[in-house]
Amino acid sequence: MNSIFLKPNDPRLRKIAQEIPEDLIDSAATKKIIETMLKAAYGEQKDSRKPVMVGLAASQIGISRRIILVDVKADGRGKVGDLRVYINPKIIWQSKKAGEWYEGCYSTGRICGIVSRPASIKIQALNLQSRIVKSNPIRDWKIKLVEEKWTGYTARIFQHEIDHLDGKLFVDHIKNPDHLHWVEENEFPIYRNKQTWRNWPKKHPLPLA
Repeated sequence: MNSIFLKPNDPRLRKIAQEIPEDLIDSAATKKIIETMLKAAYGEQKDSRKPVMVGLAASQIGISRRIILVDVKADGRGKVGDLRVYINPKIIWQSKKAGEWYEGCYSTGRICGIVSRPASIKIQALNLQSRIVKSNPIRDWKIKLVEEKWTGYTARIFQHEIDHLDGKLFVDHIKNPDHLHWVEENEFPIYRNKQTWRNWPKKHPLPLA
């Protein structure tokens, strides 16, 4: 695991992140945070044998600011390809209909689990409109206030990452002990791609130690 990520027991993961003030949206400090996050995310996406990074919150790398990355083309089975940057995101609507799927996290190590979340959401955020080139500095800085509706796996990623900004982890949503799993790194492709997460034999006890 990349050392830039906080360890699972780091108290900063439980801290509520601060919004980026309007006058600092286009500051050098904000740009640096985003470039650091993009570099970390793209670095983790290179190895398909590992858990795929489909989202990242600044909180996960020790930066208490409300910025997230979401790969809107991720499908929960290993496909990635469109990381987008959202500043000060918030959920302004969510469906009554919910769905279950597996979740993992760089902030919980080998712990994964089955989480129920609203199937559809609408978010409001400042979205970085600039063209993002892997590992390259952002040159044309363009920010736009957006409202976007997402469903399925993408909606789940947004909820997972916004949880991080509020000091929450996916394990907080799990009450059934059969839904909290221990997955070794080399087991993850099977856990994910074969959907064995539905009946995974290795459990992790509740409450989370």
